[in-house]
Amino acid sequence: MKAIFIAVTVVLLLMLAVVVGARNSEVISVNYLIAQTDMRVSAFMVWSIGVGFILGVCTMLSKYLALRVKLSLLTRKLNKMSKVDS
Repeated sequence: MKAIFIAVTVVLLLMLAVVVGARNSEVISVNYLIAQTDMRVSAFMVWSIGVGFILGVCTMLSKYLALRVKLSLLTRKLNKMSKVDS
């Protein structure tokens, strides 16, 4: 049931993104630190959301891996202490 809810939510969000993208076809000028480019508002929105998603996933993965390493070290320490007490 949870998977169906997530799938429906993702499909609805994608449909909303298509509608918003179709309505924003104006060209804007985007200034980067070293360059400048002209692109449509919808393309700029896609790039911005994509970069934010990738940065968020990278941040979460780094925190997850750090916690997994810490858990592994603490588990080894606990097992070592359990063997000493026995």
